[in-house]
Amino acid sequence: MINKKTLLSTALIGAALTPAMTMASGYKINEQSAAGMGTAHAGRAAMAEDASVVFYNPAAMTALDRAQITAGFTYISGDGEFEGSSVNGAGAPSSAEGYDNGGDYLGEAFIPFVYYVRPINEDMSFGIAVFSPFGTNTDYNDNFVGGAYADETSLKSLEIQPSFAYKINDQLSIGGGIDIVYMEGLLSKQTDLIPYVPGHAALGNAAFSGFESHFEVSGDDWGYGWNAGAYYKLNDATTLGFTYRSEIEFTLEGDSELANDGTLTFFNGAGLTTLNARPQASEVPLTTPESVTLAVTHQLTDALLLQAGTTWTGWSSFQSFDVIGTENTEAGYGDGFADVSDLGGLTDGYVGHIDESWTDVWAVSVGGTYQLNDRIALRAGYAFDQSPVDDEHRTARVPSSDRQWLTAGVQYVVSNDLSVDLAAGYLFMDKMSLNEINKNVDNSAKDAPGVGVTGEYEIDVFGLSAQANYKF
Repeated sequence: MINKKTLLSTALIGAALTPAMTMASGYKINEQSAAGMGTAHAGRAAMAEDASVVFYNPAAMTALDRAQITAGFTYISGDGEFEGSSVNGAGAPSSAEGYDNGGDYLGEAFIPFVYYVRPINEDMSFGIAVFSPFGTNTDYNDNFVGGAYADETSLKSLEIQPSFAYKINDQLSIGGGIDIVYMEGLLSKQTDLIPYVPGHAALGNAAFSGFESHFEVSGDDWGYGWNAGAYYKLNDATTLGFTYRSEIEFTLEGDSELANDGTLTFFNGAGLTTLNARPQASEVPLTTPESVTLAVTHQLTDALLLQAGTTWTGWSSFQSFDVIGTENTEAGYGDGFADVSDLGGLTDGYVGHIDESWTDVWAVSVGGTYQLNDRIALRAGYAFDQSPVDDEHRTARVPSSDRQWLTAGVQYVVSNDLSVDLAAGYLFMDKMSLNEINKNVDNSAKDAPGVGVTGEYEIDVFGLSAQANYKF
């Protein structure tokens, strides 16, 4: 007979709030400008081409001599494939019928952005930006072989960033802003405690299969941070840029609950056992990373601008992902219902825990803009982005490795006041392995040896971006 505690311990493991399809590493979104995407965002912190400087480097707003607005979107489409196998908490291998490899779990997303800059006087400028700094949306099939580790992950955010810039002299400007961010997330997984059985005597030889119970947690919060930058004209041909963005702390507050009217069903070796659980108020602590960007541009010829940049991101702020129950009842099972955290087999009211152990990373990019004529500019770029996730800590929610992407774009000047930008990018990653197990809060192995999911991922992502720029 399978140990009841082991079954319950496997049932409610939390899920990582991280994406697999943005072009930047982790769950950060860099796709904030079509002009920037055209050169893989190389050198954008060291140039003032349009109002998107509010995002890339607010200090460069002083280089814009007229009020202007930039608005657009980026479309992201991902293709994710997994091949692998698992052994669930009931001891059943995924070689049994009824399981699949999860389908194309990445899907697609639209990322909007809008920026406005207005000079106040010769030395000072004001800007405001509205964009999405973090996010993901992944969803596996219900009978995914790794469904006990990941099903749906949805993270959405919206930032409002008011900023100011001041020109110290003809060469140096400084600037900064406040990051006001709203974030909401939804995470789900299959408890998967019932193996596929073609027929069992205890059930009258009726067939049954796994994924009979479904766990979900959702929540939201506001967070606040800050950013600062410097913009320096080294000479008539070369500019330098520096920006810093702070960490932002969130506590996503919502409910953890079981689907199917709050029931948890599992196979105990002889038949099915069902327990009831009430929705439980929960919180998900999350700290977004700080980052530092250095950029340079150089006007090589009258027609060709060379661009380069590097960004350090402090992903080591993300060491674990936890779902913690904040409302615990004293009744236990006495009233016929349990808190969701009572079924997880963890300590101190934890509903779920995943060891992430992310590391700090660097990204580098190079690109160029070629002015074909008075109306058309051509762009191209390449970027390499380290993954904060190593092979040992890769999870089904974060099937990520080092990323490379190639981009191209074009700008068309309609008039002295209006221009439009289009860009496309292709991201590719090497095949990556997955070997995931459930862990206790102290990161020791939680299940019996052999329980887990293993396999290999292939991921490709395509992006398309468009924006319009209008000067007042």
